[in-house]
Amino acid sequence: MELQAYLSQSQNPWFNQAIEEITFDNIEKNKLVLFIWQNRQSINIGRDQNPWNICNTRHAHQNHVSIVRRQTPGGAIYQDPGHTNFSLMGSTEQLSLSNIEAILQRLLTSLKINASIAQQKEIVANNRKISNTTSITVGDNTLIHSTIRVNTNLSVVDEYMTSNHARALSDVIDNYSNLSELNATITHAVLQRELVNAFCRNYGCEVDTQYIQINPLPPLPGLGEKLHFISSWDWNYGQSPKFCRQIKGRFSWGKVTLTLQVVQGTIIHIQCHSSQRYCALFNNFANRLIGYPYQAKSVMPVICTMMVDFSANHTELLEFANWLENELS
Repeated sequence: MELQAYLSQSQNPWFNQAIEEITFDNIEKNKLVLFIWQNRQSINIGRDQNPWNICNTRHAHQNHVSIVRRQTPGGAIYQDPGHTNFSLMGSTEQLSLSNIEAILQRLLTSLKINASIAQQKEIVANNRKISNTTSITVGDNTLIHSTIRVNTNLSVVDEYMTSNHARALSDVIDNYSNLSELNATITHAVLQRELVNAFCRNYGCEVDTQYIQINPLPPLPGLGEKLHFISSWDWNYGQSPKFCRQIKGRFSWGKVTLTLQVVQGTIIHIQCHSSQRYCALFNNFANRLIGYPYQAKSVMPVICTMMVDFSANHTELLEFANWLENELS
């Protein structure tokens, strides 16, 4: 059996996601791969999750926090460079959750960390989770993904992981912890080295280690196309399940309430409530918007066209446009 370790030198979350997916899609028989990386500030969501329902997308956008949809299931995780991510990939015969447990246990022993491995194959210390693990099996191959909090800024999680459409996560600090709280000397470099060592010892083989950089792109088949796809709005937002959102605006000339139904990031229905004077105007707006993506840059051209067609309402539409652009950012 051949062991391969890829160590990413980039903190671009889409690049690292692309490397993980391309590697897993092209995994060779009798080969096991360990991939280790860090991400800049980002929110990593499960493949079936809706970012508008679980994230404060506007605040994330304003602070350049990326929303990245992964191919594995599970919940959303806020990440920053204080996280260390790693994936194990290989045939299901050679790779199981018992392997990840054994590797994590070897890791804790080498780091002299007093913690346990929970049933979900997550590191727990003092009843607080230090890591999260998820997995996916496709055909004969399995990918096990784990993220370990080394020195993550947990105090900002509420800012990015709550919205008007999601339950508050005010208990994050009580339920989660960092490795650095147990051993202040642990860094990503230390953790990376010990993960590779635990990987080798678990399988009793030497490992071929390669460092990966984003520039130039590694010569992996299909990497450029994969990176383009998974960094797209269509994947990170458009993949979302159906949802309904109601937004209310108050303007110098009155109030408007929009109730939008969105399927896979596309607006399929809008109900507008406004004063009788503006009913025709906003009903026209609702009809025009059907089929457009649920994002500001798609909606704004529609309103700009209406400013020409309804020139008498230019002031109202301009104020409405500024408000809606902020709501959909």
